[in-house]
Amino acid sequence: MNIAAPNTYLAGFRLRSITGIWYRHALVLRRNLLTSLSWYFVEPFVILMAIGIGVGTLVDSVDGVPYAKFVTPGVIIGSAMFHAIFECAWGGFMRIQKGVYETTLTAPVSTREIAMGDLAWSMTRAVLTAVCIGTVAALFGWIDNVSGVGVLLAAALVGMQFGALGLIFAALSPNVHILSLTFTVVASPLYFFSGAFFPISVMPDWVEPLAWAAPLTPSVHLARGFVTGDLGMSHLYSALYVVALTAVLFPIAASLLRRRLVK
Repeated sequence: MNIAAPNTYLAGFRLRSITGIWYRHALVLRRNLLTSLSWYFVEPFVILMAIGIGVGTLVDSVDGVPYAKFVTPGVIIGSAMFHAIFECAWGGFMRIQKGVYETTLTAPVSTREIAMGDLAWSMTRAVLTAVCIGTVAALFGWIDNVSGVGVLLAAALVGMQFGALGLIFAALSPNVHILSLTFTVVASPLYFFSGAFFPISVMPDWVEPLAWAAPLTPSVHLARGFVTGDLGMSHLYSALYVVALTAVLFPIAASLLRRRLVK
C-alpha cells in the first residue's frame, strides 16, 4: 500500500517512513479493538461516575464551576497521558525486546523516524481517548462540542509530550520491573497532583510551584480553560510550555533509542 509519496521530507524526516510506522500501530490496534475499547470507555466511565457524580454530591462547586464540570477535563487529560505513556513506554519496550524496531531498521527508516512515528501514534491514542471520554462526559452535559475541540488540542499535546517521555523510559529500562516505575512513580503522582481533581491553590505554598512545573499540569489547565470558557494568557503559556518540554524530550528519546538499538 502506498501510504505516502516516496522521498517526501518534512524537517529532515521521511514522511513515508513515519506514516508507515503509524499505520503498523493502527493495524495492531484494529486487531485488538474489542479489548482496547474497554480501556477507552469502561475505565473512564467508571472514573467519571465515581468522581463526577459520587464526589460531586459532596462538593458543590470549585471556583464557581460545578465539580463534575471541573473534574472532567482533568480526567480526560489524565487518561490521555496514561494512554500515551503506556503506548511508548510499555509498547516501545516490548517492541525493543521482540526485535520489532531492529527489523524496522532494515527498511529505509532511521531511529529518529521510528521515534517520530511512535510519537505520532501516541498523539493518536491520546486524541482517541479524549474523544471517547468526552463523548461520555457530553452525554451528562459536562462538556460541549465547542470546548471539546480545545480539549482535543490539549490531548494531542499530551500525547506528543508523554509519548517522548515514554520512549525515554523504554530505552532506559533494563527490564519490566524497572519499567513499571514509569506508572507508579511518575505517571500516577503527576495525575493526582496536576490539579485534575482539586485546584493547585489548595496545596501548600512550597508545593504549588512544583505542581505547576510538572509536565501534566499545564495541559490540565489548558483543557479546563476550554471547558469553562475562561481562557487567558496563562493558557497560552501552558501550551507553549508543553511544546517546549516536548522539543527537549524528543531528541533525548531519539538519541537513547538509537543507543539501545544500534550496537
